[in-house]
Amino acid sequence: MRYQTGVLRIERPDEPAKTVPIQMLEQVVVYGNPLIESTVWRALATAGVPAVLVDVRGKQQHAFLGAGLATTLPLRRLQHRCADDAGKQLAVAAYCVQQKLHSYALPLNTLETDYAVDAARLESFRQQVAQTLLKLPQATSINSLSGLEGQIAAAWFALLATALPQWGFKGRNRQPPRDPVNALLSLAYTLMLGEVRHAVLQLGFDPALGFLHQDYPGRESLPLDLLETFRATVDHFVLTWLLHTRLDQGSFYYREAEGCRLSKTTRPAFYAAWASLRQHCPRPFAPSDAAADWGYATLPEIVNGQVMHLREILKQTESVEK
Repeated sequence: MRYQTGVLRIERPDEPAKTVPIQMLEQVVVYGNPLIESTVWRALATAGVPAVLVDVRGKQQHAFLGAGLATTLPLRRLQHRCADDAGKQLAVAAYCVQQKLHSYALPLNTLETDYAVDAARLESFRQQVAQTLLKLPQATSINSLSGLEGQIAAAWFALLATALPQWGFKGRNRQPPRDPVNALLSLAYTLMLGEVRHAVLQLGFDPALGFLHQDYPGRESLPLDLLETFRATVDHFVLTWLLHTRLDQGSFYYREAEGCRLSKTTRPAFYAAWASLRQHCPRPFAPSDAAADWGYATLPEIVNGQVMHLREILKQTESVEK
């Protein structure tokens, strides 16, 4: 891949070169190990186009590239003040978990309408979510909050296992994923993390400093906090894609070291579906009026809105003490 004035030029052996205007791009996903000139990265960063470098073999972390941090120092100072206060940190972390629990309504609706999942199982999970929401205000530490979130996540994947037995899905596994569903979840979570990270940087947050996810060398914790609120959106996307895509044994491949991966012939369909989701994404939280339509927006709009709402939560959290 090369950069030429205003366009990216993609060259493959024995194929005519293709060009794509940078102004038409919203996101670049690099799969495999192509040769990319350094001018490409500068051009993408200048244009504000984020890039996700997907690890093929499951042995390295995925990489996210984009422009540098914004210069919104007041916001980052507010973020650091809230993270340095145990009470405020817990309040913001609880907000992230609360949003995640509410967002399960989206894929639950998909399981109810499109999959033959026992109604009693669905209702049991809904009750568990409702009970956990009541427990969030009583959580006294990040560990106890994470424990509540972890219990719900385990129950959710157990519920998914009842809906997807034909794919050999028995629960969440990763690094590397061992079955088609986990392969799709891992890839889609990575793409969603790229969306969230871009929004975090655009608004000017410090990505390294999170609330629910603690500091860890080399990890950007804040995007992981916000990713939790969009995992159910990814789950809904995967459930829908599996339902409406013609797949067979050749759609995936399995190797012991790399785990389960999408085949080369199937990847274009997956990325096309993701591109469609970016333009027409269901909102991840149920409307206040039960009879109202969920509503759709572009994925960047929804993600940016959630990141902007986090800024308001920080301001509210600090103002409560004052």
